[in-house]
Amino acid sequence: MVTVMRTRIVNCQIFDPATGGDAFPGWVEFENGVITAVGKGQAPAPSAGAEITDIDGQGFTLAPSFVDMYANFCEPGYEYRETVASGSRAAASGGYTAVCLRPDTDPIIQRSDVVRFLLERGVFANMVDIFPIGALSMNMEGQTMAEIGEMAAAGARLVGEGNTFVKRTGFLRRCMEYAGNFGLVVMLTNEDPSLAEGPCHEGFMSTSRGLKCTPVQAEEIAVARHIALAELTGTPTHLVKISSAAGVRLIRDARARGINITASVSIHNLALNEDANAGYDAMTKVWPPLRAEEDRLALLAALEDGTIDIVVSDHDPHVIEGKEVEFDLATVGASSIELTFGVLNTLVERGELKFATVIRALATAPRKIMHLDGGVISAGMPADLVLLDRKAVRKVCGAELVSQGVNTPFDGTDLAGCPVMTFRRGRMTFAA
Repeated sequence: MVTVMRTRIVNCQIFDPATGGDAFPGWVEFENGVITAVGKGQAPAPSAGAEITDIDGQGFTLAPSFVDMYANFCEPGYEYRETVASGSRAAASGGYTAVCLRPDTDPIIQRSDVVRFLLERGVFANMVDIFPIGALSMNMEGQTMAEIGEMAAAGARLVGEGNTFVKRTGFLRRCMEYAGNFGLVVMLTNEDPSLAEGPCHEGFMSTSRGLKCTPVQAEEIAVARHIALAELTGTPTHLVKISSAAGVRLIRDARARGINITASVSIHNLALNEDANAGYDAMTKVWPPLRAEEDRLALLAALEDGTIDIVVSDHDPHVIEGKEVEFDLATVGASSIELTFGVLNTLVERGELKFATVIRALATAPRKIMHLDGGVISAGMPADLVLLDRKAVRKVCGAELVSQGVNTPFDGTDLAGCPVMTFRRGRMTFAA
């Protein structure tokens, strides 16, 4: 008789987005990376010929694992800040099993060989699935189209220019049309650089402290242009890191008209507002700028009603020397991928978000946009799962992050909730 080897997570609260209801006590069984059975209540005894390893869920919440559509692991070229291996470990500790990487590395992700290199690095690290985001233009200069077709053939699913704004609208149109031929999603960041003067929100706070700033109209103009191009080309377009109520209004109107766009918000813009910059703490220097409180509230409402689909970590690690300088000279970005769930769950505890919205934004919607399997807990689906302690209180210490980057605006903050186990295709990649 052949012995069947299976793993089972028991004594947990299962939250399956497909059911649309509350979590229920139960168990999940998987074999060879695929879920084989899901049940309520106490798990039954193993059948004859089956050897099952039980993992005690300790009453924690079991949900589909997370997918991050916008992060920077810095490799190749900036390995002193982060590598695919260290970033993958940080991602796994944050509950992620798939991460999309920005193209602004050195060399830039603009050819098929760089795509293959990063895919191989992801396989070697063996912690999360890596999805390189190919550049639209060579050297991200907005002049000559990158090898979009060859990158798609090598395994790229997404293309975009990272945090760079493509100035030539006609060129961007051709890139979008060409990418659409390969079924790629075009990811666009939204800030007209001719209006952008600094990394802070234009308002009383920045003016009173003499900080360089950018008005929300810089985003509004860019979002309007990208919506118009999405309508013109018909190419699936993702608007990355929306930060303002003005951007939300435009997206809501466009989606009501049936335009093929999706949108994301950075964890920083959901949790923080411009007041975080008031003390000149360079750890709070991120892009897009931290906006006014009314913008933050509009983003929360847009995430709840589905106008904004997903939350991205915008993980961007930097060496500490880049932050321990004057605010205007400091590097832009924050190390955040392992803190994203804790920040969102803290907003849930405050009553600003629903837990179902968090799981949709981290697990279900990204997979839908990228046409990935999973995002639900049912037989036949990949065993990509995360066990969450929603009540644990963790004080963030930047120096203790798994990532090589210690630059976080949440340093010293108490966060409610954290991942305790992550499973990628049935293999445990993280255990607290």
